[in-house]
Amino acid sequence: MEGPGGAGGADGGCGAGAELRRRFAEEVDWSKVVDPYVPGPPYGPDLLERLWSPDLRTADNACANLHAACCGDGSWVGLAALEVLPFLVEAARDPAVKVRTDVLEVLADLARAGNNARTAEPGARPGRWRTRAPAAWPAAWERAVDALLPGLADDAEEIRAGVAAALARTPGRADDLIDRFRARFEEEPELSVAEELVVGVGELSPHAVERGEEAVVWLRQRMSDAGKGEEPDIHDDTEAWLAWMDQHGHDVRLAAIAALRRALPGRPDPAYARITADVLLIPAPPGTPRHWEYRSQFVGRATDADAQLDDDLPGRLAIARTLLRQDTPARHEAGLRIAATLMSRWRSAVPELLPEVAELIDAPDADNRAFALRILAMCGAAARPWADRVAAHLTEDDEPHEPARRHAVWALSRLGDERCVPALAAGLLNGGSTGFVPSPFDDSACAWQKSDLNYYEALGPFTDYVDTLLGPLLVRARAALSTGRDAYYGIVRRWHEDGGPVVETLTERLDGDGALAEAAYVLWGLGAGPVLADRRDELRELLGPPQFWPDLKRVDPFAHFALTGDGEPLLALLCAPGESPFPEVSAQATDRDRIRACTALGPLASDAADWLRGAFQEALREKPSDPSSPPKGAVESARALWRVTGDAEEVVPGLLELTAKSTDKAYSTPGGVEPLLLLAEVAATHPPVVDRVADRLYATARARIDGDWFQEMELLRALWRLTGDGRRVAPAVAELVRIRPPGGTPPTIVEPVRFLAEIATADPGCAAEVAPQVRHLLDTDERPVTHDQWRAVLSDEALLAAVRVVVGAADQRA
Repeated sequence: MEGPGGAGGADGGCGAGAELRRRFAEEVDWSKVVDPYVPGPPYGPDLLERLWSPDLRTADNACANLHAACCGDGSWVGLAALEVLPFLVEAARDPAVKVRTDVLEVLADLARAGNNARTAEPGARPGRWRTRAPAAWPAAWERAVDALLPGLADDAEEIRAGVAAALARTPGRADDLIDRFRARFEEEPELSVAEELVVGVGELSPHAVERGEEAVVWLRQRMSDAGKGEEPDIHDDTEAWLAWMDQHGHDVRLAAIAALRRALPGRPDPAYARITADVLLIPAPPGTPRHWEYRSQFVGRATDADAQLDDDLPGRLAIARTLLRQDTPARHEAGLRIAATLMSRWRSAVPELLPEVAELIDAPDADNRAFALRILAMCGAAARPWADRVAAHLTEDDEPHEPARRHAVWALSRLGDERCVPALAAGLLNGGSTGFVPSPFDDSACAWQKSDLNYYEALGPFTDYVDTLLGPLLVRARAALSTGRDAYYGIVRRWHEDGGPVVETLTERLDGDGALAEAAYVLWGLGAGPVLADRRDELRELLGPPQFWPDLKRVDPFAHFALTGDGEPLLALLCAPGESPFPEVSAQATDRDRIRACTALGPLASDAADWLRGAFQEALREKPSDPSSPPKGAVESARALWRVTGDAEEVVPGLLELTAKSTDKAYSTPGGVEPLLLLAEVAATHPPVVDRVADRLYATARARIDGDWFQEMELLRALWRLTGDGRRVAPAVAELVRIRPPGGTPPTIVEPVRFLAEIATADPGCAAEVAPQVRHLLDTDERPVTHDQWRAVLSDEALLAAVRVVVGAADQRA
């Protein structure tokens, strides 16, 4: 596949030639080629010049910039694509370009986005994104296809594969391309390209007018063809061996299955799983590309082959089971990874596969032992029958592989098995990396390649072992960066909320260097009340300015007030410069610190009421540059003024003004929903406005549910706290269950179901209305949470527990 050549392509290996640079300047309207993410001037001809750069990094950066300008994240086609498309095609054809495969990926993304724009329907919900492309795009892509066709015979294997992938996204040329792909397949010497051609036929066949049925027949032939078979013995028949070596005869059965699934969507075939198992389990003949593959290559090929079977659970279970029963580490690893995938998606896969997985926790291969233990941890309570065998992997004498020991500890902690407590305590004390982070992750961060091990969930169940674990946990927290200590202290808060003797244990540890300041910070976070009133004078000696991060040598004045009831240091924040009796507290105080102090002190700060009124009114007069932004400090000063005076009328009119447009779908509530949440908090003490505020909360929540899902859970929770009216709140929450995503950053589907359970427990009368909308979640086999990640089972179990509460409340009322 020759480049532009005489048109001015490569110039002696030094990049784009003079003629090509002239065309860059004259044939592109550069005013349309802009970065969609970073405001600034348009790109210029140097962008394409850099694409031809002999420096790989320069060319790679140029390609990335072109991708962003043309299609962003690959979900749309911009005007820039029309301008530079001919040059992208030329770059893909020119051997002098260092990033030809990357350019072909850009072309493939453009083709995909163009197809999606052609077939896209408006979003089902208002404001939802719709793929777009310029009206001139189809004709431009048609011209690009003609220019790309010679690339099917390019000298470079990766270019032939990339061209096939891009062309396969051209439904308007399906018949022609199917013929070309099949013809090229017969001549293609490389397996990777042959597979791409087969998959391309599958992509194109649903769009073919004349070649569709013929293409499906051809794909079925490829699915049953094992290629050129076993290598003949050169000594027995030299000619036969030479003929065998000259054959291409690729085994593309897995690619053919993938192609048929695209060609015949929604039409499962039991043969897919059977042939997949054959390909994976029968050794590849010597001399074929598969014969020499590494363990990781086999595992990747096996998991990819399994994934393309999609919803064929029986077939996929059979493949996993068979691989787990083999006798090689590579097949065991593939079986474990497939088993984890299936159990993360289907509830019924756990009893089917967990016994097979448990057999491998004692496997000779250390990595497979660790992975099997990790799967047992993922399955939680279902792994309890194997707890004794897991516990046999806790010590270095019994289990020399550290990752396996780590996952044995994690598995036992998920079972609430106290045998892991000594190992957890030792890990906290060892000062090195243990593989555990302090806080849990969102579902979106726990894909298979990530770790979900965290101390919050590992230590949380062991409230009865606070005496054993608190000391090591505080040692670990002291060694952490100040920005990370709160994550460890959050574990202490969980023990306290679960009824653990945290306060007693902490107050017994007040002596020693830094112990009092640390205990004060932790006890403050627990909301333990004035439990250190008898240590007031000692705490005063340790006072420092308000802290943003935990300081183990100084005591925050807010903590001092909460733990002793002594408000004088906080009042010092309100003194004029030079008049403070506690200069170490107030020397660097800001207005925000003073407002916080008023909020904490309440009526004790009554002398500051006039100053707070002025701050609130000044904030209300501010006109933010963004109409949906809050006046700076308005919510904070309103809360402080209300707490100090106890008079709701001081702040209700201003908060009503701030939230007047909160129900407008096109208008975000100022400050998110903070003014409205404060208004709800105030209304709970001021009956005359309860109904009005409740209506505003409900209307704003409805606007968010129907629009952009922005903080609607906080609004509904505020409405529930204000009114306790389950019949009003529960149906809206049930709607969130229907539309919330299965995973990612909370709130996901799990959070509204848990909220429903809370409402149903307090107001069983409303449960009968919403139970039919969630009951089906008990009966479905496919988990309604994000699959293919470590927290799928945990999230699903939380969802099931909440649904059972709702359904149980409804059944009791029936």
